[in-house]
Parts: sequence; C-alpha cells; structure tokens
Amino acid sequence: MLENPLKKKLKSGKPVIGIWSIVPSPILAEIYGLSGLDFQIFDMEHGIYNLDTLDSSVRACQGSGCASIIRVPKISQSIVQSVMDLGTDGIIVPQIADKNDVETVIKYMRYAPEGVRGYNPFTRAAQYSNPPSNEHGKLNNSYGFSSIIIENESSYALIDDILSVEKLDMVYLGVYDMSIALGCKGNVKDPVILKFVEDCVKKIRDAGKAAGIMVKNEEDIKNAYSLGANVLVYGVDSNLIYKSSQEAVEQMKFIYHL
Repeated sequence: MLENPLKKKLKSGKPVIGIWSIVPSPILAEIYGLSGLDFQIFDMEHGIYNLDTLDSSVRACQGSGCASIIRVPKISQSIVQSVMDLGTDGIIVPQIADKNDVETVIKYMRYAPEGVRGYNPFTRAAQYSNPPSNEHGKLNNSYGFSSIIIENESSYALIDDILSVEKLDMVYLGVYDMSIALGCKGNVKDPVILKFVEDCVKKIRDAGKAAGIMVKNEEDIKNAYSLGANVLVYGVDSNLIYKSSQEAVEQMKFIYHL
C-alpha cells in the first residue's frame, strides 16, 4: 500500500517543515521542493490558485520530492472532490467551527462506507489507470493527510471535542486570524496568543495528532520544538521572496552609502 510521505515521517517521530504558497507558479513549487522542504501548502483561500494552477503546482511539487497540501477555501464537497482527484497528498480546511465540521471534511475526503467521496478511476489520483479497486495508491481511504485550522473562538472553545475525531491527522493553529478574533489586532506575539498556542499544542499532541504552527526564524523553531509542535510552516512564499530581495537592496544601500 502506498504510504503518505508526511504520515510516514511524522509516524517515525520526525518533525516536518514546509511553507504556505499563495503565488501560483509551478516553477516556484519545483524550486521550493528541490530546496528540501517536506511539504508546500497551496492556498485557495488567500492565494489565487485555481484547479489549472493547482494541477501544475502539485505535479511540480511532487516531482521534486515534496508533498503537497491544498488549503481549500471552505468546507465544500465539490472542491474537496476536485483537489483530491488532482492527486494531492492532503488538504487543510480553514474556519472550522466544531466537531461536526471536522467529521464532514473527513467524509468528503473518503469513499463509502467511511465517506461520500465520488469515485472516478481515471483521474491523476488514480494515475489515469482505471485500477481494479479504490484501494489502489492515493485512492485508498487511509492515504490522504487530513488537517484543519483552529482560528476562531468557537473552535478554540471546542478543541477537546474536535480532537476526538479519530481520522483527523493534524491541527494547525492559525495565529493571525485568532489574533483578530481575540482582539489582539494582528499581534501574534501578544500574551493571549502565546497562551493559545501553548495550551493548544499540548492538547493536540496529547490527543495523538500532529500540531502545526508558523515559524519565522531559529528562535521560533526552538520554541516550537520545546512546545512539541511537529509540523512547522516557515512563512509564505510571497514574503520569503520579498525578504530576499529586500535584504539585497539593504546590503547595496549599506555598501554604497545610499
């Protein structure tokens, strides 16, 4: 049976590192994959991805040895169906409110009797091959990496209930949205947000799930390690490109006294 690369690494006890991607470019996806990242999250909520750009980016990502996760814009059976058929390694769903939302997502990802996913054995997920059963490769119900984002007051209050969903693989803590929801106005270093992260990571790991958070530097990575988070997202592609260019400009200004 084909094993999901993220599930395999996490099962072995290794943390994984990746990035958010909002720039729909298969070239960038390949470059980041070749850099050694474990995964990339292709963002349909805040990015400008559509199914065409997702198809080429998923292909480039996996061709360079990097797993792909697609952030769908909402809980939608048709969208989950389409991105799963592309052969992605997993999905991540924003603005989860409660346990029922999580169970709905899991059902959309899986075929009967565990779910309601429509079956087409001629898609990329099936390697276009019309395999003899839906237990083949990425079609197997156990393959897809299922993950959600805790980023509102409802899901925060109900996190213990949410974590009881057996087939949920990872919970990511959306500190930016949560900073708005909790009145911190985007300040992700506010003590209220730091407490949110600390409390939730422990609950997530105690429940046997992977815990995801954003890190931006060595200090963040060390802090994530001390908390027990094991899915690390090192920023967003657009900002990584911006910071790299900005650093070059600042170096030039310093040398030439501009």
